[in-house]
Amino acid sequence: MEQIQLFTKQLSRNDVLSALSVPSNALQYFVIPEGAHSVEFEAVDLTGFTWRFRLSTRSTGPYPKPVILQSSWHHFVEQKGLIPNDRVMFFLDHDEENGTRCRVRAQRKIMRLFGNDFWVDVQDLHFYGV
Repeated sequence: MEQIQLFTKQLSRNDVLSALSVPSNALQYFVIPEGAHSVEFEAVDLTGFTWRFRLSTRSTGPYPKPVILQSSWHHFVEQKGLIPNDRVMFFLDHDEENGTRCRVRAQRKIMRLFGNDFWVDVQDLHFYGV
């Protein structure tokens, strides 16, 4: 299976409470129709649930400042119980059976040991007593 990482983002308070700020270099992986400033896309999480997100860029100014709009992002944040300093990862998977699919993963850092951070998928936190 081939995998391309679109972006990884450690969440700020603003990312959790409103829209998810997306790194500008991730825009290369999204096709926004000419004349439009947003595109809807689907991403499958580790449980197999498909989430619908809307990526938007601003229509004026020298930088696009992409965000995943709160209207599509907030439900994901609530369902996953995300808090500041958690992280999300978006990537593309390609295999013969499913073709190319966008995937999303949410994680929380549970410890730092010998200079290494240990991250756990949020749906597995109960296994670690967190």
